[in-house]
Amino acid sequence: MQPKLQQLVTKGLVWQGKPSSLQEHDYLPSGSQPLDEKLGGGWQLGGLHECQQQRPFTEQRLIVPLLNQALQRQLPVFWVAPPALLSAAGLTWQLCQSSYHVVIEASGLEAAWAFEQILLSGSGLALLWLPQQDTDAAMVRRWYKAAQSGLQAGFVFTGVQSQTEARAYTNRVLIQQQHNRLDIIKRRYGWPLHNVAL
Repeated sequence: MQPKLQQLVTKGLVWQGKPSSLQEHDYLPSGSQPLDEKLGGGWQLGGLHECQQQRPFTEQRLIVPLLNQALQRQLPVFWVAPPALLSAAGLTWQLCQSSYHVVIEASGLEAAWAFEQILLSGSGLALLWLPQQDTDAAMVRRWYKAAQSGLQAGFVFTGVQSQTEARAYTNRVLIQQQHNRLDIIKRRYGWPLHNVAL
């Protein structure tokens, strides 16, 4: 590849088609076949995924399949700055067996730093809740590079974001009020889509 083109690719300024080298195990299934098809196979490992919410606590439909994947792969789940206390009994009921969860109560820059360290370690599923005003494009780039380095998927749950600022997320989705549909604002291998079934 030409050196100048390589620089643009490295900076993420050039859109690349889906590489044929990606395998099924390079993805975490979303729990929805239509969504997996639209995302090119599911949530990509080594990717950073933003899940915007119009209302709080609408993310459960996306999280439960991820927790099941972590359980099957025997990975711990890291909950960074969750919006409410976790219920061990509730998690066991949802997953039908006990699993390993680490809750990190932090906010702002501390939460951002903890999330980055988890992504770099590649040691488990990383989930972060951070308000829109606490994130910026430079922070997202750091998380994205950390997810690539640790070869694991990271998920950022936040409020509705402005679409005017480009950010280095692999996928950006907006969970609709109905809980069972979402809009794909950005995806790696295609154009945005609306009203995708979960």
